[in-house]
Amino acid sequence: MLGIVLHKGDDKLLGALALQKCSDFTVYLPQGDPAQADYEARLTIRHGDWRDVGEPLLCVLEEGALPDAKFVSRILRMARRHPDFDVYHVNVKGEKAFPRKADAKKVFRLAISENVTAPLSSFIFRSEKLRERAVFQADGDLQPLSTVLNCARERPVRKVWCLELEWSPAAAPSDPVAVEAAIRDRIDLFRWTESFFGDDDYPLSVGDQLDLFADEVAKLYPSYTEDDLKEMMESFQVSQGTIRKLRASAALRSALKEREKQLA
Repeated sequence: MLGIVLHKGDDKLLGALALQKCSDFTVYLPQGDPAQADYEARLTIRHGDWRDVGEPLLCVLEEGALPDAKFVSRILRMARRHPDFDVYHVNVKGEKAFPRKADAKKVFRLAISENVTAPLSSFIFRSEKLRERAVFQADGDLQPLSTVLNCARERPVRKVWCLELEWSPAAAPSDPVAVEAAIRDRIDLFRWTESFFGDDDYPLSVGDQLDLFADEVAKLYPSYTEDDLKEMMESFQVSQGTIRKLRASAALRSALKEREKQLA
């Protein structure tokens, strides 16, 4: 019923899955993962990634996720009782809870405006819907938020009752190349959301949208010149038009001042 995809055979994750109260799930590991030999007697293991999942539901558990013993059973119970959803969500322990139902706008505001931690591992997808609607980053990995929004286009995200996921986020990248890649992924996310929501239906006001985008663009300073960043800022849909362009420039100037303070 549920396919659980791991990027690698993490002992902590596999150990938690071996303790599940419900065994109606399959673990997908990369071909040749050395952890398979240690767990194949206790878990149903196949080779592949999320594209290969044959079960109707799937989740991707990244390193840092730690499901409790009722993780699978409560997800499957929710899916049986409320089958008319394409995406389900498990609250992250210690974070603000998602509402019972959250449409794409609400999910965006929670993740972006309210900075609620909602990693890819906290979402469960209809497998066919994910294969149909997945959105990718420049490196080919799934873009978590865009993918969730795209899969929840017609139906809201449904919260799984009485279940929380322990989550330990990975350390922020320190390598300059990786840092820039992460910023550009975020900028690409914002560009994608402009097309997804449209100018008239964007979940944030124009001012908040410009401030959000400018703060991210400014993070590329001083690796990029102010002229480069201004050109980047003006390429957003929200910056189009004479008045909007002036507001975008003002937002970027403010963001660059804050960036200079951080670097001082």
